Amino acid sequence: MNDPWQLFAGRGASQRLQLLRAIAQHGSISAAARACQLSYKAAWQQVDRMNQQSAAPLVARATGGRGGGGTRLTELGEQLLHAWDNAGSALQSADTQPAALADLSRLPLRTSARNQLAGTISRIDQGAVNDTLHLLLVGGQALTAQVTRSSSTELGLAPGKLVVALIKASWVALATPAAASCIAIANRLEGSVSRLTLGAVNSEVIVQLNGGGTLCAITDNDSIASLQLQPGSAVTALFSAQNVILGILD
Repeated sequence: MNDPWQLFAGRGASQRLQLLRAIAQHGSISAAARACQLSYKAAWQQVDRMNQQSAAPLVARATGGRGGGGTRLTELGEQLLHAWDNAGSALQSADTQPAALADLSRLPLRTSARNQLAGTISRIDQGAVNDTLHLLLVGGQALTAQVTRSSSTELGLAPGKLVVALIKASWVALATPAAASCIAIANRLEGSVSRLTLGAVNSEVIVQLNGGGTLCAITDNDSIASLQLQPGSAVTALFSAQNVILGILD
């Protein structure tokens, strides 16, 4: 299944957001379709597509009740809409209140992409097939993402644009700062271990990034022991530019 954040990136994202808000307000697809100036068929197709592309449905039919049922947002749908609206408020205020960008790293929604880092595009290196984007994160560290040229064009990515970088915890590797300097990889975010939750096979490591923000990594216990990780240990989070998903406001 796709990460639900991708439902709000690219062409048509504003219409999908508008439709979800209308469903939440009116409690039926037909009323939401009228509010969005869509045919019932078009609205239903949008809902069906969003439900199929998300790990769990965002919209569900409600049964019973005074009106004989209707349509409502699921808990995930409500969380997703609330989280994206919070992101929008932060981005809209960022020009005059740069500190508001930090709010994007603390969105209440948990998705399959556990890590959410807000930043600004500083440079784009265009290629024939892929574009490489260089971001300046809220805490001052740099991050590199690679997307296809067509995606870059469709999303309207350009220097100065505010984005949210999504990285799954399983895509993040950890190394000591000395070892990390010898590894050829696009992204090296420096920090220290703030929390370590041990599991039977893998462990969850929360890294407090230098300059602000946190990053979660799921690491096997053999690596934890080899690195001698414990709260307070200096560590570098490593991940590929291809393993960064970029989210924007349409």
